[in-house]
Amino acid sequence: MSDVAYQNKDIVSKILTDGMKEKSFAVYGVPMSRIKDVLPVNLPAIEANEMATDNLFRLEDDSYAVVDYESSFSEKSKIKYVCHIARILKKYGSIMKLRMIVLCTSSTCRINTVLDAGCLRLSIEPGYLSSIETDRVFENIRKQIEDGKKLNDTEVMQMIVLPLTVKNREEQKELLEEVVNLAKNIKEEEQQMFVLSGVITFADKIIEPDFARRVEEWIKMTKVGRLFEEEKLQAMADVRQSMEKTIAEKDMALAVAEKEKAIAIAEKQHEALKLASVRLLLKGSSPKEVSKTTGLPLKEIEEFLK
Repeated sequence: MSDVAYQNKDIVSKILTDGMKEKSFAVYGVPMSRIKDVLPVNLPAIEANEMATDNLFRLEDDSYAVVDYESSFSEKSKIKYVCHIARILKKYGSIMKLRMIVLCTSSTCRINTVLDAGCLRLSIEPGYLSSIETDRVFENIRKQIEDGKKLNDTEVMQMIVLPLTVKNREEQKELLEEVVNLAKNIKEEEQQMFVLSGVITFADKIIEPDFARRVEEWIKMTKVGRLFEEEKLQAMADVRQSMEKTIAEKDMALAVAEKEKAIAIAEKQHEALKLASVRLLLKGSSPKEVSKTTGLPLKEIEEFLK
C-alpha cells in the first residue's frame, strides 16, 4: 500500500486497532483470550519489513501478543520476529509474557514454528487461514447482512481475512472486491468501518492501489471517517475565532483612538470658545449676549467675569 496516502492509512489503522478490542484471534485457530488493549509499536530503529498488521495487543489474561501474517514464510522471517520482539522488550520491559502469532494465508504451507539458537528459543503460534471454509462463511455472512442483522465477533474476524483464504491470486482479488462490496451494506456503521479497514489492511499484498484508495475514500466519507475531518474543521474554527477576536480587538483599539482624538479636538474647540468669550466680555458685551454668540453656558461665562 505504498501508493496509498499516509493520511488515509492512518485513519484505516486507527479504526482497525480501536475495533480490535474485545476480539480474539482464536477464530483463526490460535487459542487466546480476548484483546484487552492495543499498545503502540513506534519502536526506535525498527527495520523496514513486511509486517502488515504490526500490532501489539494486551490480552485479558495479561499476556501480550505480536500478530503478523505471512503469504510467504522463510527462516528469515523468524530473525525478523526476534529483532522485533527484542525492541518490544526493550521498550516495555523483559518481564512481560509475550506471544508471537503468525497468521498464514491459504498459499502458505505448514511452517516450522521453532527457532532454536541455543541461548535463545523462539516459538511461533501459527494460525492457518486455509482452515476457514470460504464459501460457507461468505454465504453465512452475506445472509446475515442481507437480513440486516449485526455480525458477531467471529463473523467479523472471518470476514476481514476472507480474501486470503483462497490460494489463487486472481481469486483473492475477485473475492476481495466481493467482500468490500458486501461490507458496504453492513447496517451498523462502526462495524462496517472496522471490516473495511481490516480487509484492506490484511489484503495489502494483493490489493491494487487504486482499489485501496477507493475503499479508503469511502471510509473517509462515512460518519466514523468524518470524525477525523471534524478535528481539522474544529482547528480551523479555532483559528478563525482567534482571527475574529484579533480583528475585534484592533477595531476596539481604533475606536478608542478615534474617541480620544475627538475628545482632544472638542477640548481645543472649547478652549477657543472660552478665549472668544473673554474677548467679547472685554469689549463690553453682556454675559447673555456672549452665551448666545458662543453657545457656552451662561454660568461658565459668569465665571470668566470673576
